[in-house]
Amino acid sequence: MKGLLLISAGIDSPVACHLMQKRNVDIVGIHFDNRPLTDFRPLEKTKRLLRKLNISKLYIIEHGKNQLGVIKDCNRRYMCVICRRFMFRIAEKIAEKEKCDFLITGENLGQVASQTLDNLAVTNKAVKMTILRPLLCNDKQETMDLAKEIGTYDISIEPPGCCKAVPRNPVTKANMEKLEHEEKRINIKEMVKNSVDTAKLVVL
Repeated sequence: MKGLLLISAGIDSPVACHLMQKRNVDIVGIHFDNRPLTDFRPLEKTKRLLRKLNISKLYIIEHGKNQLGVIKDCNRRYMCVICRRFMFRIAEKIAEKEKCDFLITGENLGQVASQTLDNLAVTNKAVKMTILRPLLCNDKQETMDLAKEIGTYDISIEPPGCCKAVPRNPVTKANMEKLEHEEKRINIKEMVKNSVDTAKLVVL
């Protein structure tokens, strides 16, 4: 089996990667670079995390320009959900290219705004490919303990270079009809295509 891991510089996605590796899943990484809405640190931390996990292949997506488009034309409250749906659409295209069987995320139910049950449900609908969430019902402390055990924790807790796109009051129960109305304000198909076409493949 082969999976495409959506990896950030945080604690969760490296642990999700480790759990899937224990199931003998071949993993390729994909990282969404949010510059200029963040700095260089998340990308550099992600590379170090993947090396620690013995993952050699990483796709880097220039995602900041997509976020700027959403900020400009859409209701900011829907930013996190629209952003996540963008990421899944782009990841699905890369996964198909890599002949992956599924996507993998470090999402944890209810941990942040994009990961409430309602928001997970609408983000799932953006793609047809199966999305595996190994940490979905984990206790946060359990995930942190495992991160320490596998040696990724100290890297993940370094200064994050936080994303400036996150709204002050993000929607936690996204309505599909309203979400689709917001997404019609931007050219999603073209933006996804551009992101896939400009994806940078790095061998670590």
